[in-house]
Order: sequence, then structure tokens, then C-alpha cells
Amino acid sequence: MPQQGKLFTHSLFEIPASDWNTLLDLYSGQRSKPTGYNVINNYIQWKKKEPVFDVKFLSLDGEWQSDGTFIIIANNGSMKKTVYFNTLSNNLERLANALLCLTYSSEEYQLHGYEERLAPAADVYIRQCDNSQRLLLKTSWYRASKEVVAKFSIEPPSGITLRELETKDAETVNEIWPYREKGSEEFVKCLIDHNISVGAYDNKGKLIAWCLRLPTGSLGLLQVKESHKRLGLGSLMVRYMSKKITKLDGEALASVVIKNTPSKNMFEKLGFHKTNIVYWYY
Repeated sequence: MPQQGKLFTHSLFEIPASDWNTLLDLYSGQRSKPTGYNVINNYIQWKKKEPVFDVKFLSLDGEWQSDGTFIIIANNGSMKKTVYFNTLSNNLERLANALLCLTYSSEEYQLHGYEERLAPAADVYIRQCDNSQRLLLKTSWYRASKEVVAKFSIEPPSGITLRELETKDAETVNEIWPYREKGSEEFVKCLIDHNISVGAYDNKGKLIAWCLRLPTGSLGLLQVKESHKRLGLGSLMVRYMSKKITKLDGEALASVVIKNTPSKNMFEKLGFHKTNIVYWYY
């Protein structure tokens, strides 16, 4: 880890878009982890769909090929820009130094979806921040095998239709998201516009349940309207999305808040297994 009092001489250099697929290849064996293959691929695809999308891939001192150390900074629409990071090295010093470079900026950042192995590097950055109004959220990382997902049934109850969410649904999704903040509706719009999703609509066309896919590759923003709870719609959303993701050759993944026992029980009942601890610093 960086030594206190030592002159800090490091800088972040942008990784050109022409090298993003090479970075992706370095993480090709980590498709079930949160901030490896999935998040890199997510922003490669978003940039293809929306060339003006504000995202930067960065390396420490211009070196990333040897150990895969990277930082991604994305403007997802929220007040704070979102940071994702990883390294293939067991030594976290270069990653910690890369994160420390962010403290020299006037920007405020939120750190999304980093696994427990990377927490010591993140803690170096967090200690330099004003934490008076910040939240560090601890979640369990779940995965369901393709064999488990293949057995999922996805038939909706009578009178309910399942289809992709539309941009206009972002307001409804955001208004009951527990972690909404100023600007978070724009993030929800990004997820709807660029990633797969599912909404359950009643016979009047009203949205009553939904699930989206986060840049980390995991299911996210899973919600059921209070008026339609205890009908199994949450489980249906998870099963439906898991099927869609595996058909695209992806992994069925989910991040569940540690204290959310009902959600944890639902995922485990469906056959998801906990594989990691993942943190979110808002």
C-alpha cells in the first residue's frame, strides 16, 4: 500500500478506445465477477451505441497491460461520477495509487461494485474523502449456474404481460428505488436504453414490477409495487432476466444487501449461491 509521507508522483493516463478490447480480453476468465469482464464490456457496448457517452478508461502512469490495473469513470447522470476498478495483481499498491489520483480532482466520485479482495485499495481512497454524508453499502454477490437457470419457469400470472422497459418508465422505477438521489433517474434511463430489462404490466398497462441489469452485469433495481407484493412477481422478474442473460451467453448474477433477508432467501431458494462480498460507496 502507498506509504504515508512519501512524495506522490503518479498520474492517470487515458487508455485509448482502440485498446479497450485488449483490456477486456485480459479479464475474459472473470465473467462471474463484478468489476472485471462485465463492466468493461458494458461500457464498450454503451460507447458503441452512444458515441458521445461520457466514459473514460484510465491506467496508472500509462501501464495496464502487465497487470490489468484500470479505473473506469462513467458519467451515468448522477451527481457524482461512478468509478469502477480492478487489477489482476495480488499486490494492490498500484490500484491504491490509481485511486489516490482521484483525490487530486475537485470531482466527487462513487465507487461501485468492488469485490472484497479490492477493499484495502478502496479504503485508502475512502480515508482521504469527507465521509460525513457518504454511505458504504455491503452486499452479497450471488450467481446461478446455467443449469439452474435452464429449469426456471417464466410464465406470468393471468392478466400480466412481461416486456422490456421503456425510457418513459424510468420515473416510476426511480421513485421507489431506495438508493435514488438527484440525477439518478438519468442513470435509470441509461440502464433501460442500453441494457436488457423486464417490466410486468397489468391488464391496464400499468407497470407493477421490474428488474434491470447493472453495468457490473448483475440484476439490479428489482422492485414490486406494494399493491402487487406476495404474488411471486419478484421471483418471476429474477427468473425471466436470468433466462435472457444466459441466452446472451452471460452469467446470472445478483448483488443483495446483506441485511435484506427476504431477498437473500428468495435468491437462495431459486438456486443462486453466494460467491463474494461486494461494496458500493455512495
